[in-house]
Amino acid sequence: MSTAAIKQDLAAGDVLGLKLEGQWTFAGTGPVYLQLRDASASFSLPAVQAASPDNRIALDIATLATLEPGKRAGTLELRACRDAACAQPFSSAPASVAYELNVAAVPDWATHQANARHSGEVAIRLDPAKFSKAWEWRRPVGSEPIGGINPVVTKAGKVLVTTDVYFGEARLYALSEANGSVVWQQSMGNVPAFNPPAVGDTKVYAAVTGHEATYLWAFDLETGVFQFKSPFEGQWPHFLAPTVMGDAVYQGSGYYGGQIKAYASGDGALRWSAMPNGVWDMFTPAVDDQAVYHHNGASLFVFDKVTGAEKARIADPFGGQSGYSYHGAPVLGSRGNVIAFAGGAFSGRASSNTEQYEQRKLSSFSISAAKYEWSTASAYLTAPAVGAGFVYAARNNPAALDAIDESTGQVAWSWSPPAGTDSEFHRNLVLTKTHLFVSTDRNVYALDLKTRQAVWTYPAPGMLAISAGRTLYIATGARESDGRLVAIRLK
Repeated sequence: MSTAAIKQDLAAGDVLGLKLEGQWTFAGTGPVYLQLRDASASFSLPAVQAASPDNRIALDIATLATLEPGKRAGTLELRACRDAACAQPFSSAPASVAYELNVAAVPDWATHQANARHSGEVAIRLDPAKFSKAWEWRRPVGSEPIGGINPVVTKAGKVLVTTDVYFGEARLYALSEANGSVVWQQSMGNVPAFNPPAVGDTKVYAAVTGHEATYLWAFDLETGVFQFKSPFEGQWPHFLAPTVMGDAVYQGSGYYGGQIKAYASGDGALRWSAMPNGVWDMFTPAVDDQAVYHHNGASLFVFDKVTGAEKARIADPFGGQSGYSYHGAPVLGSRGNVIAFAGGAFSGRASSNTEQYEQRKLSSFSISAAKYEWSTASAYLTAPAVGAGFVYAARNNPAALDAIDESTGQVAWSWSPPAGTDSEFHRNLVLTKTHLFVSTDRNVYALDLKTRQAVWTYPAPGMLAISAGRTLYIATGARESDGRLVAIRLK
C-alpha cells in the first residue's frame, strides 16, 4: 500500500472520506478479490471487490458518524482472496495501514458568534445532501411593539430564546432541539428591554436593561429555576449576549460610557469592573485564558482576567467615538491577534435584535506586541467568522463576501449572490470545516469552501447559529427579527 499511516483530527459526527491506494501483483491464475477489514470499527468499508486488471488499488473509506469523542487507534488490513466471499485468502502477508483518529466533541453555540472567542466557527464537516428542515417555532403574538426574538444559543439539546421587547412582557424560552416544543419558560414581567442569552455549564444568563431594572439574570439550564440576579449600571442600553468563560460571566454595562463587569458564574458576585468609556451599548467582550478584550470604538483594551486591571490599550487609526452603540465584539484570531470593527454604529431602533446600518473597517491587533497590525481596505457589515487563516466578512454596495487573509488583511477571494435575486448581505457568518453559511436579504446560503460556490439555499434570511447536535438555527429577518425560528438538520 502506498497510503501512509492515517492521522486525522475530526469532530464527533463527521463523515471524513479517505482513499487507500497502492498496487497489487499476482503470479498465479484466476480471479483475485480484495477485502478491507478494520478490527477497531472506526470506518465504513467497501464490500469485497474484484481486483482491478490494471493492478491498481483504490478503495474509498469514511469515518463512522457514530464515533464518540476521544482518541482511537487501529489498523486497516487489506487481504487478497480467491473467492468473492473471501473465505479463501491467499497466504501471502496482507497489507495494512495504521490509523490514529482524534475525535473532538462538538461545542454548543454558547454566546455571540458561538464562543468566548466570538469566532463564529463550528469545526465540523457537513454534507449538504443531508440538510433538511426539522421544525419552526414562532414567538407568541402579543401587544408588545417589537415582536421579535434575539439571537439564540444552544446547550444540552435545548435552544434558549429571549424575546426582544420595548416596555413589554419579556420571556425566556427553553425549546427542545428535537421538535421545537417548549421545555420550560420564564416570564420576566414587564421590562424596558431583554437582551440575548448565553449559556454556561449549568446556567442560562440574560440581562434585563433600563435604569433601575438593569440586572444580569441567571436560571438553571435544566429546569429554568431562578438562580440569581446581579445589578449593573445602564440608562436605556441594549447589549449582545454576555460572554461566559470558566467560572465567570462578563457583561457589558455603563451609565455614562461603556463598562465591562466580571461576575462569578456560580452566585453572581461582582469580581471587578472596568471603565473603558467609548461606545455605550451593543457590545460584549472576548475572553481567553489570559485576558478580557474590548473595543470601545476608538481602541482595543486588554484587561487582566482576574483583577480587571488594564494591561494594554491599542489605538485603532480608523476608530472613533462615533455612535452610542458598537454592534460587535472582538474576535480572537489564530495568530495571537484580535480582530474588531473600527468605530461605532447605529441601528435606528431601541432593540437588541436589530442590525446596525453602518459598514466599518475591520482592524487587527497583535496582543504580544501590543500594537495595531492592519485594517481592511473595505468596510463590512456582517459579524465576521474566523478560522483556518481567514477572516470571512460580507459587505454591500456592491454586495460581496470576502475571504480576508488573517495575516495581511488582503482579500484572497470573494463571492457574490446570484444576480437578480439577492441585493444585500445581513447578520452574521458561520464557518465550518467544509462550508460557510451567510445570510442575504432573501436567503441563507451554504458555500463550499473548496469550490467557493453555493451548494445549498434556504429561502429566508436571518441570524444564524449551529448547535452541538448539528442543527442550523435561523432567527428569521434580514435586519430585524420577525419572531420566527427555523431549525435545519445538518445530518
